[in-house]
Amino acid sequence: MDYPYEAPLGAHLRLLVDLTARRLPGSIAGRRRAGLATTRARLTTAGAPGRTVHLEIEGAGGGDYWIPLDSPTAAVTRVAARDAVAQVALADVEFCRLAAGRQSPAEAAVAGQGDQAAISDVLSALTALSRL
Repeated sequence: MDYPYEAPLGAHLRLLVDLTARRLPGSIAGRRRAGLATTRARLTTAGAPGRTVHLEIEGAGGGDYWIPLDSPTAAVTRVAARDAVAQVALADVEFCRLAAGRQSPAEAAVAGQGDQAAISDVLSALTALSRL
């Protein structure tokens, strides 16, 4: 089915992107508990900083997010943000299409550098949000 709808306004898209990005740490943790994550968890104390991935969403609905990998409750400090293990960049509409399960990470126009396993975990967790 081909919907004749235009992309949402930037302000509306920003709300969708923000909500989805904030749900990613929980999705990563759920995939790790199910044995589906490719990176190994490092135990961290709740609220302590851990490894992060810098998620850069481009476009009117975009922004920068630092996604904790080790625990959904891990704090993201300036040091953890500077020392991100990977960086992922994609357009706001692509991000939403992945989160809605409309395309796979392999089909998406994603730029990434750093730990490829961490990038894969973040993108897989993003697509898993469509099944919540």
